[in-house]
Amino acid sequence: MPRDPRNRPFRIALWTVYFVVLAFALSVTVTSIVRHLRGPHRPAATGVLPTRAALRVCEADLEALHREQNQRAWRLAEDVGEGDAVRRWEAWARDWEQRVDDLSDRCRIDAGDPDPQRLGGREELRRARDAVLSLHRAYRAQVNRFARDQADLARDAAAALLQAREAVTRPPERG
Repeated sequence: MPRDPRNRPFRIALWTVYFVVLAFALSVTVTSIVRHLRGPHRPAATGVLPTRAALRVCEADLEALHREQNQRAWRLAEDVGEGDAVRRWEAWARDWEQRVDDLSDRCRIDAGDPDPQRLGGREELRRARDAVLSLHRAYRAQVNRFARDQADLARDAAAALLQAREAVTRPPERG
């Protein structure tokens, strides 16, 4: 059935509106994904460079964060049968990452300006922070993979152990 030539301008206008809306939705989606992958915007560090004593405190704080991360990972292994263990891990992980970012800002680990005091340690502290964050990303990937693939097994095992404990501790029935 041939199209009416009188309606051609309306069809062109509708197709134009359709493609504009489609392009807008696609650009919003791509922009959102890119922003999410980049992470939050962190303003450039300003102020006085840290002293050697401050860098030692920063190093001790980074070590404490690293120890906390490892302890939390082992504790997750013990708590994994509980229903909300992975959710609690995710909440803790976001808070932990924020504390690492705060340490980076406070210690000016990523400051690009030259160090007039020629204090050593900022580059090493940056590499240590990056290594700790890499380990954290590996932990999160494993937790997410486990939550996706085997969390039901852990819940079933915890439920079976609870039933066994109740059966063993229950007094025998008298008939």
